Amino acid sequence: MSGEGRVLETPKPVSDGDPEMIVCPSCEQLVPQGSSYCPHCCGEDGRRGAIGRGAMFGWLFGFLVGGLASAAWSSVVGTEQTTWTPVLTMTFGCALAGVVIGILLNWRR
Repeated sequence: MSGEGRVLETPKPVSDGDPEMIVCPSCEQLVPQGSSYCPHCCGEDGRRGAIGRGAMFGWLFGFLVGGLASAAWSSVVGTEQTTWTPVLTMTFGCALAGVVIGILLNWRR
């Protein structure tokens, strides 16, 4: 490929009806042009979108930390004594803890 990629276009204002409305690229609902988030996708106050992003980034970070922790643990214990159960429990336990921490950090009261 010679540098050609998919270019995302900004949503265009809807011609019929209110000119201050645009179409959300995710859910294709009409939203006000100046809003920073879609109320249909992210909730009325944006909390649902923030919680979803926090859960996703928390899972990713927790999964990476869990993988590093299980790799460090298996090198300390030795590869002969390392079984799948503790490695997977440590990895997915850290990922689940990351999801919970990500949700709690993005929960606005």
